[in-house]
Amino acid sequence: MKDYIEIIKKRRSYYNLSEDVDLTNEEIKYLVEDVMNITPSHMNAETTRIVLLFDDKSKDFWTRVNETFDNSINEEKFHGFYHAKGTALIFIDMNEIWDQEINIPSYKDYFETWGHHSAAMLQLNLWQALRDEGIGASNQHYNPVIDEWVKEDYDLPDHWELVAQMPFGKIEEEPDPKDKKPIEEKLKVIE
Repeated sequence: MKDYIEIIKKRRSYYNLSEDVDLTNEEIKYLVEDVMNITPSHMNAETTRIVLLFDDKSKDFWTRVNETFDNSINEEKFHGFYHAKGTALIFIDMNEIWDQEINIPSYKDYFETWGHHSAAMLQLNLWQALRDEGIGASNQHYNPVIDEWVKEDYDLPDHWELVAQMPFGKIEEEPDPKDKKPIEEKLKVIE
């Protein structure tokens, strides 16, 4: 358990990244596959989808994102995104959600929320698994502004809803420590 807590503590938003990681693209792909296969999902629905972009494909993606935002992304952050080893684009397959709403109508108002919960668990697990391999990442949300061209450029179905973009790479700089609210404001124990 202590090892797991240490992995959680090391997971931070890393913006200063480079492509010089110790794992090959194939090893990263297998890591992503493992994380996808072991992360729980609501009713075992497995509604989360990932598109992995490596090297120049990742650079092209971030160039296009920055252009979409009139080159207004913070220069320091953009530099890290652009020079990262790769980017994981995270989606929810809404067809799966809609099928659940039809097939289990008593829970129809909850499936989309649960789909987001499942995607969030996968994102966190992937983020931590990468960090455990010495790879830094951050979770970005340039959607929905980029949704249309992402689906066109990567030939993705319309029913895939983009929920996050995770650039990852070699950690070039540790982020500053973050202040946290007092635990008493966040945790209530009843015995």
